[in-house]
Amino acid sequence: MPMFAHLLGGLSLVCIWSTTALAIKWGVTGIDYSVSLLVRFSLAFLAMLPLLIVGRCKLPPWRRAWPAWLAAGGGTAISMICTYWASQYLNSGLVAVIHGLTPLATAIFARIWLDEHIARNELIGIVLAICGLVFIFSGRLSLRPDGIPALLAVLAAMSVNSAGMVKLKGYSQGLDTVVISTGSMAVGTVISGALWLAYGMPVPEAIPLRTLGAIFYLALFGSVVAMSLYFWLIRECRPTQIALIPMISTVSALWLGNFLNNEVLTRNILIGSGLILAGLALHQLGTLRTK
Repeated sequence: MPMFAHLLGGLSLVCIWSTTALAIKWGVTGIDYSVSLLVRFSLAFLAMLPLLIVGRCKLPPWRRAWPAWLAAGGGTAISMICTYWASQYLNSGLVAVIHGLTPLATAIFARIWLDEHIARNELIGIVLAICGLVFIFSGRLSLRPDGIPALLAVLAAMSVNSAGMVKLKGYSQGLDTVVISTGSMAVGTVISGALWLAYGMPVPEAIPLRTLGAIFYLALFGSVVAMSLYFWLIRECRPTQIALIPMISTVSALWLGNFLNNEVLTRNILIGSGLILAGLALHQLGTLRTK
């Protein structure tokens, strides 16, 4: 039963993250990205509070809670800020490839901080999946000289997200998922609020209806539901397993684009998807054998 619950949670996360890219694109249309982030985190925090109250979740001692909240909320917020900013200057394919390095970075951080062993099959599986991502986006990658700071920003986003994931694994033990999620959304609200202040407190004259709908979707599903599932899976599973979910989401987003938006699937996409699935299968086969 626990394995089935983990699988169901992982599939739900893939479904949400597969639609997040389009929602983010719509969510910054017509407004400053700092406003979009602040509204997203604020709505998510307000949505989590009733769950905290209705569920009568007991707040843990401050010394136990704040490291988990900072790792979860700080890592997520900083990663989002860097990615949103860099997306203005980089090809989206390059951004996706860099975030596809998350499993490798996570495995390294897990080895350093959690002393987790990286099996040979897991390493080969991760390399195969990364090669698949490179194959998929090889025809779309472009980097101008003025994009180097943005490239470094995405690398920082990927690294911060991976580091936060591994740190949260240790800090979240024994803590309720709702408590972690609520605290992380509060931290994200504070950080995005500071960004909004730094940008001069821009206030849009009007928010397009589609933009508002996208922000609500990102707040409720992309943040509340997805982050709760994400933090729960981190607490229950190995970080290197959870790090593979963004890879699946990347591929599924491409297929959704073909199905819903008539986007062309090239030979590189098909070959890359096959490499990623092979890498995932190899990684999970070794994981099951160790149980």
